[in-house]
Amino acid sequence: MPAREGPATEVSNEATHDEYETEATGIVQIPVEAQKAGEIETEQAVVRAIESSIQVTGVVSADQARVARIRPLARGLIETVFVQQGERAEQGDPLVSYDNIELGLAIGEFLSANADLRSRHARLKAQETILSRSRRMLEVGAIARTEHEIRNARYNDAQAQVNAEQARVAQFEEQLHRFGLTEEDIERLHEEEDTGFHRTASITTLRAPSPGIVTAIEVRPGETVDGSSGLLTLTDISRVWVLADIFEHDLGSIPLGNSVSVRVPAYPEATFRGRITYISDVLELETRAAQVRCVVENPGSLLKLGMFATIEIRGGSSVESLAVPASAIQGVNGRPVVFVKRSDSTFELSEVETGVEADGWMEIRDGLSAGDTVITSGSFYAKTATLRELIGHSH
Repeated sequence: MPAREGPATEVSNEATHDEYETEATGIVQIPVEAQKAGEIETEQAVVRAIESSIQVTGVVSADQARVARIRPLARGLIETVFVQQGERAEQGDPLVSYDNIELGLAIGEFLSANADLRSRHARLKAQETILSRSRRMLEVGAIARTEHEIRNARYNDAQAQVNAEQARVAQFEEQLHRFGLTEEDIERLHEEEDTGFHRTASITTLRAPSPGIVTAIEVRPGETVDGSSGLLTLTDISRVWVLADIFEHDLGSIPLGNSVSVRVPAYPEATFRGRITYISDVLELETRAAQVRCVVENPGSLLKLGMFATIEIRGGSSVESLAVPASAIQGVNGRPVVFVKRSDSTFELSEVETGVEADGWMEIRDGLSAGDTVITSGSFYAKTATLRELIGHSH
């Protein structure tokens, strides 16, 4: 199909997409002018040194260092569950609130100790007044020194009782801090007229210690819990584990700390980077394989727990292989494809078998020859045009 002619004006990528012409055979026509306007770039397939690798399958799992199992601080009664399973919570978001029975008891003891402290202060004030009067009477001989010393001892006893009660109040105050009450909360407890707060202060709200997905909820409102009860599980999947089994004969070529590339069927064009952080010291007797743990960054949380994954593990040695820039690879129907240049404006969709990706280059094991020119930058737009046309022909 001949290319349509048009002036070489500045056009956005979206506009350039509309100038592509395709055929049901997977041929896409991109006028030279549109190639320039749409920033279409091409490069030849070349033979270059590609680091050898081992390809295995694995499963995406939670990084156990990023799993928070939320438990209550003490015995209590669940009031509200603020989240649902599968929801994302940010750091500080409320998760669960419960009536903390032990906190309620601690508040009662704190209030009682404060009342006792006020009583001790009043007694100390009275003894201070008596002692002051006794000193004046002693100076004019109106009282015996023995009586004055008795009154002084009573004052010292009252002071000791105040000090002891202050220590008791401080002990209960520290206990309240451990339950999560702030200085402002404790100040409100000192205010006798704020009885409403006294009744609600035992309601404890547990908040997300870090961002994550709620992967399990084990309680409902009205249930009684204690310090050993699991309430919910919060999992941060911004970084995950990918677990795989490596056969015994391959273990020698997989050093700890080696980099890996991970792909999943859901995103055939995406590559996730990681490294090996653990190799099991025990082989499975039946399979003669050891489990390998890869820590993989998960931008956008695209990798989901339980996904099957293909893992490329670099082996450390290099082989000469045909390769193209990784940006040339697109996915159609779950298979990798490239767009091969057949003339100045004609490109053909070609399925390829890929191998290792290293330093921005993708190994091509089948489907291309050295010297073939493929679209690199802009290959996604060629893919979109081709799929649109193929879908149209299918109807």
